[in-house]
Amino acid sequence: MSEYYCGYNPPPPNFKTFFPEKYKDRLQRLPNFGKLRSSWEIHRRPTVVVLHVFADDIGALEKWIDMVYRLAAPGLLGGEMDFFVDDVWQSFIFNEDDFSFSRSDEGCTVDSFPLIYAANSTGKVFFFGDFTGPKLPDLESLRDFCDQVIKGIAEEPTARDPTVENLSLDSWNELMYACDNDIALCFYNSLQNGAEVNRSLMANLDWLADKLKQESVLLYKMDINGASIPKKFLVESPPAFFFLKGNQKHNPLRCKYKLDMWTMLRFIAENSSEELCYYNRRGNRRLHADLLIHIRDYFNLSRNKTRY
Repeated sequence: MSEYYCGYNPPPPNFKTFFPEKYKDRLQRLPNFGKLRSSWEIHRRPTVVVLHVFADDIGALEKWIDMVYRLAAPGLLGGEMDFFVDDVWQSFIFNEDDFSFSRSDEGCTVDSFPLIYAANSTGKVFFFGDFTGPKLPDLESLRDFCDQVIKGIAEEPTARDPTVENLSLDSWNELMYACDNDIALCFYNSLQNGAEVNRSLMANLDWLADKLKQESVLLYKMDINGASIPKKFLVESPPAFFFLKGNQKHNPLRCKYKLDMWTMLRFIAENSSEELCYYNRRGNRRLHADLLIHIRDYFNLSRNKTRY
């Protein structure tokens, strides 16, 4: 179990000893549970967290620690930020509820880039990368990133407005075939299914739209009450959920799972033309995205600090 999920004992081999002594004057390892949050609240200093599978091969990965160490020099950013470096196993402190971070995630191997997160003085957290994952750091780009966090001018990647667009027969061709994006489409009947069923369905679709706002998949819904839909969509009884790949819109795929928010997300993740940014083919959130969500929650000043 410990090989896969962060925080379960025993930790990976070399976890306690991988961190070279020569870096300890500028860099810290992550403390347990709420100690980072409570110490940060005292001074509100911008804070950088650098994670990797360091315990697996410190020889291959020490270059990342060395880069951060140089950045943390008193003449650079050491006087303005706190720097934490640790094996990703220790990231369990950011999700003490269920220890859900998978250390064996496809996005975190010895060959991958480090996962770098930074919290500013107000607790807003930024990721050194984009929706698809971490980017390759060098001293200059990482310094620019940290400078922006310190000055309060760092920006997040722009996501789409998380709305579920209504589709009608009048706009069918324009919306369905005007672009090469993958499309997820839900047919429902506003009169046939009953108010409670449709209310739950709309809530699930809104949730799904929010989860897909960083993805290129477009999400539509269509009320088929009194409408005649194309014959290639076999809707025996609504609601029905379909997926159309960008270059295969003539061949819609129907979701055979019982429809709820998680099965619809999994269905999209399984069938998307390219793997989603935040979710793997099983519909599980990728490590870089999962950590970002929980680290943001960890530093969120509206959270009850007594938890930490």
